[in-house]
Amino acid sequence: MFFIDANIFLELLLGQERADECERFLRLVHKGRLRGVTTDFHVDTVIIVMENHGLGPADIRTFLLSLLSYEGLEIYILSMADRLEATKHMESLKLDFDDALAYQAMLSLNIRDIVSYDKHFDGLPGIRRVTPAQILQS
Repeated sequence: MFFIDANIFLELLLGQERADECERFLRLVHKGRLRGVTTDFHVDTVIIVMENHGLGPADIRTFLLSLLSYEGLEIYILSMADRLEATKHMESLKLDFDDALAYQAMLSLNIRDIVSYDKHFDGLPGIRRVTPAQILQS
């Protein structure tokens, strides 16, 4: 099981440099060949960025509907306790709130690997950052 960071979805949705490898990785999650989890907060983050890039309600609806069809994806609903713990990670590990929430969700779910391009996850205790390309190669 992988934690999937918001930037993996955004690479694809915004047609960025690594969109192709993200699409191939997410296709495996979609078909249930790989299992992943993200949080409700990270889904909202994707939507806010989509909106900031000029994508409208139809695009957002398509994204949300696509998430419902992913056989290998779970959406973890963050609790208030998760959010409070994340603030401790912000202080102790010098993370911003969204990275601290991802880290806390991983701890809560006992997930070791995060699929992300965010190097802030490098060296965090108990987890390993991997990219879609690394997963596709293995």
